[in-house]
Amino acid sequence: MQKLQQILKVPYYFQWLILFFVLHQYTEFMGFIRISSMLLLIVELSAAAWILFFLFRKMYRDAHKAALLVSVLFFCYFFFGAIQDALAGYRPLFKWSLFPRLLPVMLLVCAGTFIGLFRYKRSPVKLTRFLSGVFVTLMLFDTCLILWQAATVKQPKAPMAAESIKPLADTAAKPDVYLILLDEYLGSSGLQEYYHYDNSVFESFLRQKGFHINTSSRGNYHATIYAMASMLNMRYLDTTEVGHSPGFIYKNMIRLIDRNAVVEYFKRFNYSIHNYSPFVVGGIDPKYHFSMVPWDIELITFRMLYARTVGRIIYAEPQDYIDLSPVTTWFNKKLAAIYEKQMQGVLDSAGRQSPAFTYLHLLMPHKPFIFDSTGKFANTYKAVKGHKQSGIDKLYLQYLVYTNKRLMKYLDQLFAATQGKAVIMVMSDHGNRDAVAMPDKFFGFTNFNAIYLPNKDYHLWYDSVSNVNQFPLLFNTLFGQQIPLKKDSSVY
Repeated sequence: MQKLQQILKVPYYFQWLILFFVLHQYTEFMGFIRISSMLLLIVELSAAAWILFFLFRKMYRDAHKAALLVSVLFFCYFFFGAIQDALAGYRPLFKWSLFPRLLPVMLLVCAGTFIGLFRYKRSPVKLTRFLSGVFVTLMLFDTCLILWQAATVKQPKAPMAAESIKPLADTAAKPDVYLILLDEYLGSSGLQEYYHYDNSVFESFLRQKGFHINTSSRGNYHATIYAMASMLNMRYLDTTEVGHSPGFIYKNMIRLIDRNAVVEYFKRFNYSIHNYSPFVVGGIDPKYHFSMVPWDIELITFRMLYARTVGRIIYAEPQDYIDLSPVTTWFNKKLAAIYEKQMQGVLDSAGRQSPAFTYLHLLMPHKPFIFDSTGKFANTYKAVKGHKQSGIDKLYLQYLVYTNKRLMKYLDQLFAATQGKAVIMVMSDHGNRDAVAMPDKFFGFTNFNAIYLPNKDYHLWYDSVSNVNQFPLLFNTLFGQQIPLKKDSSVY
């Protein structure tokens, strides 16, 4: 008891704040964060905190004041995203969740604390005991919760699709299968109706290659994580899987995408799996990770101020207040390089481990809008300044045109690498959710869907196919299966 009292008296409670924050985030995503990554983060944050503590102690000549300022700075930094989300969820306070309002408030709190501690003559010893007690209690509670989860909670297995699959004969043809997923690519009908854009050049290219285009295809969900969990498991998501907290939903969707039925069936057909997506798929980590989906330590850091700021820049949030184009261009160059590595990785692996199922997920033409139609880096600030919605619409369409050009060149390369003997699906997970200038219409479900089969047997495919039936149709066509189709509908 005396040792605990001594601990509470020393002004080192910023260390307990760090441990509490990291452990608390870990409890929410336990099983998805590596222990080594978590320990490294604690070391990095602690090192920064202690450097600031010694600097401020020299400045104030008071350890208790230094500890308080460090704690305030780290609290604002750690919980910026949590505060932002809480304010955004309460309509009367929503405006205060926006960066131009919340960030200055946080800066004022930090600056006020910094100045106030100079003017406050007494040392905040009592506050040290109180905050030490609070953070130690919270830290110990989360530690006990982690130990309890480790001892009692079993990781649930992702449910597999109920349909039985017939074994294949040894002589059955097993072509390589490529899923090229274009994130948020609006189907041609939506492009014509909303943007008055004729997508026939891209469609004509695909038809000349032998693709069959499902012209009235629909997405089942308008969010990627739901859409891919549904499509790769060939079923709609159960209400129990999507009706809880964001952390609960995230873990369920990630499990479904990882241990999905499509990959399991391909494995039963003795296919190797190549993963060029942002997800863990079939136990295979992403080859090239980017920040579309939080992964490993990002599940702890994604609510921090730095992560929220970078995300705002990367995903090209409307820059109405300041021109950040030099920064966005720097980030976009890095992302564009990752996309190119993804595509080149698929080409390099073509034919090496046949038969193979390859999942290539490109964040194109999804935000950030990296290029204009000519291949030059887009300037978001100039596009949206003074005309936000029309600017976003222009950026999206320009990037889609670039995506078409880049993909046509890439498909030529892929056809050459596979000699036209592989199945290739070019499709999107959902449509464009930002197409809102027509308030009576929603374009989040209007997706794109084209498929190439080496034998050109498209008799089972129909124009209005939705994503949930994509792989049942493929297995039925390619391997003579009899997987029943689901009713095509858009859920939400």
